[in-house]
Amino acid sequence: MERFLRPMTKELLRRLAEPPGLPQIVVGPRQVGKTTAIGQVIAALRRKGFAAVSVNADALASPPKEWVVRHWREADALAKTGKPVILALDELQKIPGWSDIVKREFDASQRLQPKRRPRVVISGSSALLVSKGMTESMAGRFEVIRFPHWSLDEESRAFGTDMEAYISLGGYPKRREFLPDVGRFLGYVRDSIIESVLNRDLLLLHPVDKPVLLRRLFEFACHHPAEMVSLQKMLGQLTDKGNVTTIAHYLDLLAAAFLIKPLQKYSPKILRIRASSPKLVVMAQALVAAVQEKKPAELLKDPALRGRWVENAVGSHLIRSGLDVFYWRDRDQEIDFIARRGTTSMAVEVSTSAKKHEPESLARLARRIGVPKSLVVGPKGVSLAEFLKTDPTIWLAGSGSSPEPSGTA
Repeated sequence: MERFLRPMTKELLRRLAEPPGLPQIVVGPRQVGKTTAIGQVIAALRRKGFAAVSVNADALASPPKEWVVRHWREADALAKTGKPVILALDELQKIPGWSDIVKREFDASQRLQPKRRPRVVISGSSALLVSKGMTESMAGRFEVIRFPHWSLDEESRAFGTDMEAYISLGGYPKRREFLPDVGRFLGYVRDSIIESVLNRDLLLLHPVDKPVLLRRLFEFACHHPAEMVSLQKMLGQLTDKGNVTTIAHYLDLLAAAFLIKPLQKYSPKILRIRASSPKLVVMAQALVAAVQEKKPAELLKDPALRGRWVENAVGSHLIRSGLDVFYWRDRDQEIDFIARRGTTSMAVEVSTSAKKHEPESLARLARRIGVPKSLVVGPKGVSLAEFLKTDPTIWLAGSGSSPEPSGTA
């Protein structure tokens, strides 16, 4: 992994190599390699003559505000020597009011000559706390680089992960350190990722009146990946009391924490989109496996269960690409996903059986609801492995419907 550079790592490297500009804020889920990426970038730039002040607030129990100022001054002093300087501040969300300090220091640096300003990169393990600081004080003073969960293409090139391993356990690079002990890896996901987000990130950032309900809602989503469920039905199946408004709010919190994404029904009318029952997509396959306590061998023995996990993998892949993603359903007719960017949209149907989902019928249905492009992922369209290894925006930019059948699921 140390030698493998994710696309967003390369983008961070490109931006920090430019003349000093806006602070770069790295956001994304826990344990996807944000700190590693910053270390890779600093190492690459040091080989080109850059200096760096790279510090981590996690080393201190309760870092004071002066901690940021002290290291910023250190970077300023290095920059005055004429060297290009990187100032990397990790785990900054631990410092109360960090965004006010960064705003003040950045504004002060703008009075200096460009070559005497440090290039600033900020990251943190709690995406919610970092995002909160961005919106509170730093409007117009930063650029964001998003580090999502790992794709099949990335895991395949970095670690040799195959498609079945990705469907059953994908999303986090640390998995390779636990293999072949799958049970130990799933325990790590539960204890170090899920518990950290639910018990620390969410509860520290937002007043959650019903933490048990929040947890049950996340577990419900992991037991129903890529399923459309009405808020009323969810409420009826959860053990803690609440109401539809609370459920909707907690779904938004879980989405902001990169755990799940509730998709709305596709319609050109925004009000109808917001009023629909959500389709729940879990943002990493390993989260589903950890909550369901399912190992790869168990998944292969249950085609119906595997089909649901496959659909979830396709949905999360579309979401990670930055597209707006919806589903569509009318009585007994359904389209698994509709991906949209600007005025261009594409229907995506997922199949693990050659007996279903003819590309021609999908194309007709998509055109009927005003979606000009369509794609079948499965035996009668593009293969699942090819789709999960390809940037979905390539399919969206294509000229029409599904390509010729690939012959594999």
